[in-house]
This record gives sequence, C-alpha cells and structure tokens, in this order.
Amino acid sequence: MGKYEYKCVAICGLGDRTTRKLNEYGKEGWELVGNSWIWHYFKRKK
Repeated sequence: MGKYEYKCVAICGLGDRTTRKLNEYGKEGWELVGNSWIWHYFKRKK
C-alpha cells in the first residue's frame, strides 16, 4: 500500500473560483477525496 500526504483547504467562492482552485490542485497531483461546506480534502502519493 502506498503512502499518502493529505491536505484540507477552505475554498470560498462561487462556481468559477472553486473550479479554478480545484483545477490548480489537480495539476499539482492532488486528488479530491471529499468536501464538507467550504472544506475540501485532498490526497496525493508521496
């Protein structure tokens, strides 16, 4: 099983800003694993 690092980020804003931020994290290798209200939880392999 691989090792992962995790990140929790608050993303406030409407559709366009949220989409832009999620795409930025995706380009850095982060995978969205869940969200709750404004909190977005990411993981990526170390």
